[in-house]
Amino acid sequence: MNDVNILIMEIIELILIIGIPVGLLIFFIVSLVNLCRTPKDHPKYKGRKTAFIVSAVLLGLLTALIIGFMVLLTSAMNHM
Repeated sequence: MNDVNILIMEIIELILIIGIPVGLLIFFIVSLVNLCRTPKDHPKYKGRKTAFIVSAVLLGLLTALIIGFMVLLTSAMNHM
């Protein structure tokens, strides 16, 4: 039973590690396309602009997190 729990946890971790970046990238692309296709005088333009800014900030935070992790990993490898 313990092996099954470990396997389930590994699958959940894999889904989170791959799913969150892919989901954020899809959210960014969709919001960018929606923003570009909406005329500036349309009532939904402001909401789509906000969605684009939120997706860009989230993607930037994810990129900064990955870069920070790689810097820490490199530093740890150099001090071994």
